[in-house]
Amino acid sequence: MHALFTRFLNGLLKLSTKGFSIAILLMFCLSVSYASDQSYIQSLKDKIKPNSSDTATITTYLQLASCFDGSSKNQLDSSLYYLNEALVLSQITESEKHIYSTYLQYSKLFFKNGNFAISLDYHFKCLKLIDENLSLTHDTLAQLKKYISIYAQLGSCYFNMENFEMALQYYQESLDGVEKIVKLDKDYPYLKNMVVLYTNIGSTYLSTYNTVAAQTNFEKALEYNLTFNNPDFNGSLYNNMGIVHKERKEYGKAFYYYYKSLEIRTQLKDTVGIAQTTNNLGNTYYFVGEYKKAIDILNKAMSLSTKTGSLLTRMRAGSYLSLAYEKDGNYPKALEMHKLYKSLQDSMMNNEKVQNTARMEMQYQYEKQRKEDELQKQIIIAHKERKALIYMIISALLLFSFAIVILLNRNQRIRMKQGELLQESLRLESLNLNLEKQNLLMEKQNLEMELEFRNKELSTHVMYLFKKNEFISSIIDKLLALKSKEKPENNAWIMEILREMQSNVDNTVWEEFEKRFQQVHQDFYEKLIVKYPDLTPNEIKICAFMKLNMTTKDISAITFQSVKSIQVARNRLRKKMGITRDENLILTIQQL
Repeated sequence: MHALFTRFLNGLLKLSTKGFSIAILLMFCLSVSYASDQSYIQSLKDKIKPNSSDTATITTYLQLASCFDGSSKNQLDSSLYYLNEALVLSQITESEKHIYSTYLQYSKLFFKNGNFAISLDYHFKCLKLIDENLSLTHDTLAQLKKYISIYAQLGSCYFNMENFEMALQYYQESLDGVEKIVKLDKDYPYLKNMVVLYTNIGSTYLSTYNTVAAQTNFEKALEYNLTFNNPDFNGSLYNNMGIVHKERKEYGKAFYYYYKSLEIRTQLKDTVGIAQTTNNLGNTYYFVGEYKKAIDILNKAMSLSTKTGSLLTRMRAGSYLSLAYEKDGNYPKALEMHKLYKSLQDSMMNNEKVQNTARMEMQYQYEKQRKEDELQKQIIIAHKERKALIYMIISALLLFSFAIVILLNRNQRIRMKQGELLQESLRLESLNLNLEKQNLLMEKQNLEMELEFRNKELSTHVMYLFKKNEFISSIIDKLLALKSKEKPENNAWIMEILREMQSNVDNTVWEEFEKRFQQVHQDFYEKLIVKYPDLTPNEIKICAFMKLNMTTKDISAITFQSVKSIQVARNRLRKKMGITRDENLILTIQQL
């Protein structure tokens, strides 16, 4: 019997009053254990070289971790320590093969100690590595073998966590994988895998009271075991078949399978198995009303479980004996067995508390060790990077020195020729510089002349506009004088002409001026608005006129505004632009 399933058995203890016999979950993967012989352990320790990160050291750490089964705190700490060392070195050397092996040993260690959630996490890490390597390797068969092993172990983790739906899913994945391997490799020894997987699936269905599916899978396991011919499996499977029929109240068939299981386990001298089957047998006799026979068989189960030290079997035997003695009218014995049952139940609960405490402590130690290892890993990586950097610097210095020697040698041979070329180059460069200076000077002069010409052209145009406005103003004045002499019915017509002329003059003059102004001073408006965003359109016009150094009188003539209005506008500009009376407004605007 596998001690790995103690948690599962404890979980099914709640069903003991119904006479539900306990299914035996067979593990798919058997781990290789090393005897904890001190001389052997010391010989492994002697192989470890300080600060070594080769794969041989990783393998030695994994072997050392396997020497400690984690059954005690010291053994667990030792196993975790060596596994952590192996993982750090595997990650530094980027050896996915050894990372996978380390994760696998982690998963088995935590499974054995009842930390199924952590074991599950490491199994999924293994699965991820297999997925990543699948596209990199052509050995499909080897990858499939890894898959079926991990799937089976995932199923066992979920089974022990009582997530039976997920357990069935992964057991089935493993079973499908075995069938694929058989198609690829006819010589693959698949029988044992099939027996184990169908037994596990049947036990999972039995845990959910689906006796039909459980029986189907147990029968398939028995069929495959006919060829594989493992009596241990037959003993467990017949016991499980007895459970199935007892749950259906088919007690005749249940007796048949229990006695077959008892016969095989007796031949194998499997005391633990005999005690379990005897317990189930006595419980079934209780259900059919043969209380004396039940008492006799259950006492044998009690005696055997006492020898094997199985608290669970003793407790169940005590519970069944209490019920059987009560039915037989032996109330003192019934009370005695009930007290024994309660005492054993308390002991098991205490053991469970101790185990839970140990698991919590193990998880705490694991998390603590993992953080320490992560820090150690970072330190090692930093040292490694520093060492690599030093090598790079030394290599660069050597390369640089070699290059300098070559260059000096070459320089020595061509120095004279290089000197002549340098002098000629300097002479030509001097000529080029002089030509460039002359070109830049001419270009600057051309730009200045062009700017001056455009400014003059703009000023001339402004003067033309000024004269034009004066002419139009004189016409307006004459029309206004004529208005008083005309007939009243003509006055409205004259006023309409005056308004139209005034409006046309204002719009046309400004649009024409602005178009020519922007040709000469392209970014003036943009700079003005960015620096002084609060200016009104009228103030912007005045700034444009002042850019051309026009007087207040000139601006007044062009804009048809009074001189006083222009002065008021200039004062507002000073305030908005933050210019004091001591500063020159026109100079400030012209510098934009």
